[in-house]
Amino acid sequence: MNTNRQRAPRFLLAAVDIDDTLVGPDGVISAGNAAAVAALLARGTHVVLASGRSYTNMLPFHHALGLPPGPVISAQGAVVQDSDTGTVRFSHAMSATEVADVTRDGRARGFAVQHYRPRGIHVDVRTRWTEYDQARNSEPHVHVPDMLTSGEDGGAPHDVAKIIWLGDPDAITGAVAETHARYDARLAVTRTDPPYLEFSAPNVSKATALAAVADALGVARARVVAFGDGNNDAPMLAWAGLGVAMPHAAATARAAADVIAPDGDPETALARAIALVLGEPAS
Repeated sequence: MNTNRQRAPRFLLAAVDIDDTLVGPDGVISAGNAAAVAALLARGTHVVLASGRSYTNMLPFHHALGLPPGPVISAQGAVVQDSDTGTVRFSHAMSATEVADVTRDGRARGFAVQHYRPRGIHVDVRTRWTEYDQARNSEPHVHVPDMLTSGEDGGAPHDVAKIIWLGDPDAITGAVAETHARYDARLAVTRTDPPYLEFSAPNVSKATALAAVADALGVARARVVAFGDGNNDAPMLAWAGLGVAMPHAAATARAAADVIAPDGDPETALARAIALVLGEPAS
């Protein structure tokens, strides 16, 4: 028997979402999930984190898992950076015109607005929702007098990878349909968590970033597995050779996935998903 072939991993590349996939409701990586990721690594699978979070906010999770140096997919796929050097492998910024339009529109609707830029997450107001966001993330917000005059030329910046509207969940819900109608032909618009509505450059998603990473690593699409739970994970789950949704996943993620992980404790949903992929009993 060819033991080398027997040991070869079925999937050479795995993309793992962070919030509500790698980490559960308590916001930390459970021992079970960490052990499951270690099992993937032991099989020779390259594990990449893919999140809407900023690169800086993702690094603690990368290092906690003991992942080897490699790409980190951040800002809903708008940016891919090297985990050890911070070198930007590629990025897709929104145009200054779109940045100005989305920012003014969000302000007019009464939402706090965030700009994801290379020098951090920029805000120009403090609200209960910006404080809520800050409590969930380790990277301090960068407070500026006016985000629309913080570009190098004193106008709207040209280096915004993502914009978030933050506000009361009911108000965000009320804005979703109209916002999609206004922006879908121009931008990628995604409802993530209840207080968040997010905007990226057109045709930017975790799927486009994962496809670029797989190509750079020489991994065929069929040898890529992705794990996620949210609306922003749906394109990635659909693109991967195997998309695995968490049992508590949003309807869009469940519909895009090939399989759904077994029910159970949400803190160890990823562990059960990985066990399913590896053909092993979940612990």
